[in-house]
Amino acid sequence: MKKVLVLLLALCLILGLAGGALAEEEITVGYTVQSMENAYFVSIVDGMKAAAKDRGINLIVSDAAADASKHINHIEDFIAQGVDAIIISPVDQEAPVDAVKQAQEAGIPVISLDQEVSGSDAVFCISEHAYGYMGGQIAGEWLNEKEADGTIEDVLSESGTIEVVVVRYDMIKSVIERAQGLKDGLLETYTGDHEIDIVYEQNAANADEGFNLAETALTANPDISIFVCINDSGALGVYEACLLHKEHTPENTCIVGLDALEEPLRLISEDTMYKGTVDIQPAQKGAEVLDIVLDVLENGPIEEKITYEMNPVTKANIADYVTD
Repeated sequence: MKKVLVLLLALCLILGLAGGALAEEEITVGYTVQSMENAYFVSIVDGMKAAAKDRGINLIVSDAAADASKHINHIEDFIAQGVDAIIISPVDQEAPVDAVKQAQEAGIPVISLDQEVSGSDAVFCISEHAYGYMGGQIAGEWLNEKEADGTIEDVLSESGTIEVVVVRYDMIKSVIERAQGLKDGLLETYTGDHEIDIVYEQNAANADEGFNLAETALTANPDISIFVCINDSGALGVYEACLLHKEHTPENTCIVGLDALEEPLRLISEDTMYKGTVDIQPAQKGAEVLDIVLDVLENGPIEEKITYEMNPVTKANIADYVTD
């Protein structure tokens, strides 16, 4: 009888230890996302959810809907729920700083994704100027091809200039650098003699905003030939607006976005006005950031910024992305 009791006690102890180990492995992560109206962040979340399921992580996603105050509310909610870690893709990089400190004081590390919130335990982000620069290069190389094949006249305005629109998003401080990169990449890549005239710059981060921006710009400047955009979501709206202006064709109009979303990739493959994008594999980044979370939970803060790899996507390499 004593032997049976000893065995039962031992079994209970083993099960108790195993249960404790399992409990320790169950991690809850809260993600306060910038805006699910942006297709890029939809891809991020899709990748994150799939990876969370594979890793046994309980993921809570809260949409800030482009409202900086909601990030603060989300972080406070996450603290109250006792999550193990928080990921933030901020609308405003300054607004959530105090909330991040509150989370850290509660023993919850915070990881910045895409844009940095000061004081974060890790930052997984884009090299913003380089990201924009790569997009600007695509537009510049398109112009150089027009010069080389003798069709540059297609894109010139009545005054002989090349009219350009820069689609910005100055609501996020770091994205200002991205817009500057777009301009620098275009201006430094184009090798022809014609003047590049930036006739319009305005904010647009989603398709509706991009459409309205392009309509306004094209009404005032119907000879615009290039739109360089801080993301694909806004660029898709620009594309839809250009379709309504029948004088704009794949021969005289170049639209460039960033993010390599599925629809732009299709448009590039079909040789439309959408000439290029830059791939940072958003779904994969959603998965990779969870590995960073696990690293921070195990080993503490990561001081060095972890930056995304980037690759331009144009007609030249679209076959690597879209198959018939």
